[in-house]
Amino acid sequence: MQFDTSSLWIYLYLPNLQLNIQQAHAEQLSTVDKQREIQEPPAQIIYHAKLNQVLQLNMQAQKLGIKKGMGLASASIICSHLVVSEYKETIAIQALQELANQLYLVTSDIVIDEPCGLFLRAQNMLRLYGSLAQYWQVIMEVISKQSYDVYYASAYSVNVAKLIAKHQQHYIVDDKKLIQKKLQQCSLLLTDIDKKDIEKLQRIGIKSIADLFEQPLSAFASRVSKFSLQIMSELRGESAAKLRFYQPPQRYEHYLELLYDIELTARLLPVIGKCLDALEAYLLVRNGLALSIHITLFQREHEPIMQVINSALPIYKSAHWLDIIALRFEHLALSSGVYGITIECEKIEQADGCESDFFSEKSTHVAAMTLLSRLKAKLGEQQVKRMQYDDDYRPERCTQLSTKNINKQQKNNDLNKSHFLDRPGFLLRVPIPLNTKVNIIDGPERIASGWWDNQEVQRDYFLAQSHQGQQMWIFRTIDDNWFVHGYFI
Repeated sequence: MQFDTSSLWIYLYLPNLQLNIQQAHAEQLSTVDKQREIQEPPAQIIYHAKLNQVLQLNMQAQKLGIKKGMGLASASIICSHLVVSEYKETIAIQALQELANQLYLVTSDIVIDEPCGLFLRAQNMLRLYGSLAQYWQVIMEVISKQSYDVYYASAYSVNVAKLIAKHQQHYIVDDKKLIQKKLQQCSLLLTDIDKKDIEKLQRIGIKSIADLFEQPLSAFASRVSKFSLQIMSELRGESAAKLRFYQPPQRYEHYLELLYDIELTARLLPVIGKCLDALEAYLLVRNGLALSIHITLFQREHEPIMQVINSALPIYKSAHWLDIIALRFEHLALSSGVYGITIECEKIEQADGCESDFFSEKSTHVAAMTLLSRLKAKLGEQQVKRMQYDDDYRPERCTQLSTKNINKQQKNNDLNKSHFLDRPGFLLRVPIPLNTKVNIIDGPERIASGWWDNQEVQRDYFLAQSHQGQQMWIFRTIDDNWFVHGYFI
């Protein structure tokens, strides 16, 4: 979608995404391993194999003299115990999508600039928040929750905002004169203009943005490519960029590559908790709940382990999911170290917006469903059974044990069946002979059924009370024999 050049944009520049993610995971793991917390973090770099360049590096590597753009051989000579991670663009793109999901709660128009940036259209949000300062304060509250190195700038052109931010600036203003002055100080090398075209411009004396603006755009038409000419036009504010706004995906999938292999499930839980936080943010944006998630553990020397985690109650909070996963993982044995984790959620249910009164049984139902989820995670899906009504008038066959979940409509239908309302709360598995004198309070209720399966019954049921005040459910057979079938409690 194309916009005019009067809209105010903000660019978020995140040049060290993969490094920041791995450092955050290392800190998360150090909370379990106390010895790693005491040790100083090692020098670490993110290395691009095709370019043979160091793209990202931490403070320890910088102190040793390693710099961006350096080759792997030169960096290894400087530091023999250097931690090297291969650059994977998919990790950065996934992190941008997760950050966009969180920002989607507070701002509407977001554009992902792969692999290390986000555009935010601020112009249409100023009326909602009142001012640029208040809007930016809300944005920073979301960004500060992440341990990312972020630089930012605002401008009335997406390419101008991006160029200023790439100079590692923290510059949020809406004054066009100040933005233009800041732009004049920027380097031509950090623009999106093709590198070959930059070399051509430098040969004719165009070495800065100020030099570029002194000449008319038509002077460069025959010297640079159409792409570079479009970028130059956007920097001048003469044309608008074509952007595609971000839309949250319909299906959630998150892959996390660990900094080092983990062989104990107890140490995997904090890392999985971090992944579940991202799932919680995703569901919160969509006002959604999940009944099931799929977890895949990638082992170094064996086949991946796939676990399906179910919840009896639709939930979205990461803490609730982590409780269920912790119970499931108590019986999980790893064959070798885990180097990667994938969490998937294919089916999302919309949260129920209806409100209940203060005296409703909602809290009791939630507690029961939470207990059921934990029992299934602890014992297994097939080991936990629930009582369900069956369409049979015979008391000993009207209920059965089942592993299937009961939906809300089915539960309401069962409770509204009139022939179950007068049944006792405690039913004997096998009726026993009636040996005491009782007083008949109500009855009879005749049940004649079961002729189709050779288990025919023909009984007259009564509500009776003993001399001690115990109410019981008794019946009389065709042979005039009396039995006790249940007690009212």
